[in-house]
Amino acid sequence: MQDADYRRLVEDSPLATLLVAPGGDGWLTTWANPAAADLLGRSGAEEATGLALADLVHRDDVTEVLEALEHGVPGEQTAFEWRFVRPDGETVTVEVLLGPADGSGGLSLSCWDVSQHVARTRDLTHRATHDRLTGLPNRGLLEDRWALARSRARRTGHAPVVAFCDVDDLKQLNDVHGHLVGDHALVRIAERLTGASRGEDTVARFGGDEFIVLVESSLDVEPQALTHRLREAVAGVPVSLPDGTVITVSCSVGLVVDDLGESTAEVLARADRHMYEDKRRPR
Repeated sequence: MQDADYRRLVEDSPLATLLVAPGGDGWLTTWANPAAADLLGRSGAEEATGLALADLVHRDDVTEVLEALEHGVPGEQTAFEWRFVRPDGETVTVEVLLGPADGSGGLSLSCWDVSQHVARTRDLTHRATHDRLTGLPNRGLLEDRWALARSRARRTGHAPVVAFCDVDDLKQLNDVHGHLVGDHALVRIAERLTGASRGEDTVARFGGDEFIVLVESSLDVEPQALTHRLREAVAGVPVSLPDGTVITVSCSVGLVVDDLGESTAEVLARADRHMYEDKRRPR
C-alpha cells in the first residue's frame, strides 16, 4: 500500500496513528492523524508533524523506543508499552504496534491510550501490598522484601537488621478515646518511624499496633544507634483529641540482627522479647 493510501485509510480512525522516519536529528514524525495529535496534546496534525520522537517520549523510555525503531517491524506482532509526554507535562501511557509505512524506511505507530488501565492496575497492586490506614507496606510485602534481603545476605555475609515496634497501651487509648483516635495515633507513629528511617529501608505495618523496620544489611547501620533513633522518634508522639486537647503516645522498640540459621518467626520472637524489655524500661 502506498503511503498516501495508508494516510487516507487511517485519517478518520479513532486509533491514534503516527508515521515516523529517520532524519538528521533522529526519528521524526512525518504525519499524524487527528487522534494522534489529540493523544500528543497538539492542536492539530500539522503541530504533531516534524517533531523529534525522542522529545515526545518519556526520558526513561527513549532508549527502548529508539532501539525498537532501529530493529524495525518485529517478526511477531508485539505491542510495546511506552510513555509520551504532552506539552503540559502530563504523561500518557500507550500500547504501540509498529508497522511498515513506506519504502523509505519509515514506520507507522498505532497507539492505544492505556493510561487509565495502567493507573488502575497500579492502584490495585498498591492496595494489595500496602496498609490502607497508614499507607505503609503490609505484612505480605514485608515478607517478600525480607526474603530478598536474606537471599542477598547469603551472598554478601551481611544479615538484615529487624526492629519490632509496638505502640504502648493502644487498647486503652481505643477504649478511652475511641478507635478514630487510636487510628490517628497509628498514622502518627507510622510517620515518625518513616521519618527516622532511610528511603531504602522498609517500614511496614505488621498488624494491629505492631510495626517492623527492616534494614537490608547490618553493614549499613549501627544497631544501637538505630535503636536509639527509633526510640527518640516515637517518644511522646502528639495526638489530637476531638475536643482540641493533645495527648502523647509512645512506642517500644526491640531490635535484632537477623540470623539466617533461624526462621523469620524465630527472629521476630527474639525482637519481640527485646521489645517487651523496652516496654518495661522506665520512661
